[in-house]
Amino acid sequence: MRFLAVFRVAAGCAAVAVGCTVLVGGWALGVDALKSVVSGMSTMKPNTAAGIAMLGAGLALSSFGRRSRFLGEVAAAVALGLGLITVAEYAFAWQAGIDQLLFRDSATAAATFPGRPAVATALMISLLGAALLCVHRPALHLIKTLTGLAAALLAWAALNAYVFGAQALREVPLFNSVALHTAAVMLCLSMGVLAAEPVSWPVRMALARGTGGVVCRWLLPPAILAPPFLGWLLTRGGGLDFFPSQIDWALYAAASSLGSVGLIMLLAHRIALIDAERTTATAQSLHDALTGLANRRAFDAFLAENFNLAKRHRHALSLMLLDIDWFKSYNDAFGHPGGDELLKNLSVLLASLVRATDLVARIGGEEFAVVMPETDIAGARVLAERTRAEVERWSLVRRRVTVSVGIAAVTDGTASPAMLLHDCDAALYRAKETGRNRVSEGSRLSFAPGR
Repeated sequence: MRFLAVFRVAAGCAAVAVGCTVLVGGWALGVDALKSVVSGMSTMKPNTAAGIAMLGAGLALSSFGRRSRFLGEVAAAVALGLGLITVAEYAFAWQAGIDQLLFRDSATAAATFPGRPAVATALMISLLGAALLCVHRPALHLIKTLTGLAAALLAWAALNAYVFGAQALREVPLFNSVALHTAAVMLCLSMGVLAAEPVSWPVRMALARGTGGVVCRWLLPPAILAPPFLGWLLTRGGGLDFFPSQIDWALYAAASSLGSVGLIMLLAHRIALIDAERTTATAQSLHDALTGLANRRAFDAFLAENFNLAKRHRHALSLMLLDIDWFKSYNDAFGHPGGDELLKNLSVLLASLVRATDLVARIGGEEFAVVMPETDIAGARVLAERTRAEVERWSLVRRRVTVSVGIAAVTDGTASPAMLLHDCDAALYRAKETGRNRVSEGSRLSFAPGR
């Protein structure tokens, strides 16, 4: 948003500079190169330059405080009035007396309305003036976006006409006297207007943070710029100009197809990168940063899913909770790096002892959990005793380490995953209270699988 604010101020200031330069240098001092950047082509009329300067002031001032915004809206209203009067002159064959109010246009034939902006120019000034009056009115943001897009389309069409053959503009009444720098500045102003309060679709979509916004920002520039470039290359590109016009169009169609394929491949590549980033972020959100095991969030989800399956199909499900005995003492003796090393080594040991269908998670500081689908209390007891014994004879630690283990299985009386977890936690508490380095079992109410 900060970049957009800077952009619209810069676009507005540039428009003011261009308009004032053409008025002063081109018309007041008679420098023809400032009136028309292409020799022998249409000139920027004085009213056009004045309208551009007013629109630029309105756009630049729209980014500041309330008083500046008011002055900007006054400038936009003046530009809107100028544009609408010119459109009315064309529509009703009317002479409002404003065409040569600022400077006399002696180079234009009387039959082509000396000093009067082209119809397209008057429309762009009117559209952008109306858009600027809607910028700070939330209810009119959609109108602002639509009028800004319409002005951008007219400016872009005029610029493309200069790319493909500027002489053809004189044969189209709508664009017959649009100067090159008029079209360029109008396009810049249109982009600035669209950047002001960009809350309406499609501008909001192009600026979105998600996949849609990324795709738009990658694909819109080539989609907009490639067709004019290909058209110029195939029809006005010097050495290629010897082809018949039909072959030019055939080559243009083939190049457009190739460009479309390229855009599709670029889109697929960007989506693949976004999906990979999202997958990585999801994996990181479900894993403990220190040990790489599942974290509490992943543990809760896995336990709930398998608990529901076990209750629905009357399958066995067991849970094991494991806590390192006297972990604080170990930390105090060897520091936090030593404690972290112990946790990581224990994680590796646990992962090596369980099946692929089990889930090992770190759910607390020194507390681990193992969810064992399709395992009854007897199977859980075997794994628990094996784990306890393996830890006790460990050689990868700086001093003897033991663990206390609690196990529990789903029974007829287990109503929820929370109840199973509570039962297992109570068993772990009993193991620690009765001397540590032992396994304690939870409830043994009957559960008849397959009934």
